Amino acid sequence: MNAKDLWRAGRIETVLTYGLVGGAAIVAVVVLGEEAGRHIGAFEGWVASPGPWALVVALLLYALCSTVFVPDTLLGIFAGASFGFGQGLLVAAGGSLAGATLQYTLSRWLFKPAIDRALASRPSLAVIQAAVRRQEFKLQLLIRLTPINRALTSYVLGAAGVSFPRFLVACIALTPHLCLEVYFGYAGRHLAKTTSQPAHAVLLHDVAMVAGLVIAVAVMVVVSRTARKAVDAATAPASARAPTR
Repeated sequence: MNAKDLWRAGRIETVLTYGLVGGAAIVAVVVLGEEAGRHIGAFEGWVASPGPWALVVALLLYALCSTVFVPDTLLGIFAGASFGFGQGLLVAAGGSLAGATLQYTLSRWLFKPAIDRALASRPSLAVIQAAVRRQEFKLQLLIRLTPINRALTSYVLGAAGVSFPRFLVACIALTPHLCLEVYFGYAGRHLAKTTSQPAHAVLLHDVAMVAGLVIAVAVMVVVSRTARKAVDAATAPASARAPTR
């Protein structure tokens, strides 16, 4: 698997997740109609019933599920749909950091020999790992902005022996992705609830919510593409980076 395959796989995973979740939500609204809003209201009550502990449990589940390669996009969407944007972002951000910490620890102290063997058969990952050792913090930030699977990235970086404080700080670059995922779930839940309201109750706020979602997706596409090009340049062979005369 080369670098282009990594970008493609990550992009396909993300698009499929958004597409499947969005499609399922549309089908549910079409089939259930006004019932969709009532079911969502009941779900909100069930989520809120355990109080603050629901956030803690969701955060821990996020960390554990991401560690076993459940798509982070799906987890973020679920957090937004379950807790709204503010609390959902708290769950997604905390779960991402906890998951990344767990993945780093496992790869650094338990799975390093197995990861090193796997990297030997995947030159693109090995090249990225070697480049991170040269440009540790900068490249970690850029990689976190690309669509490469986050757990895979954490495992590779942990096995590379990067500094843990820098590893953790670089996870800040996940914020744009997390915001988009959580907002997608929050917007989907909100729009589904409007099906139980009269048509005239759909206000400008709902139109602005959809427009904001479209703009956020467009921005993330540009950001991810720019970061991918920067990572490609950083991991290119020295001969390819050298200017021709």
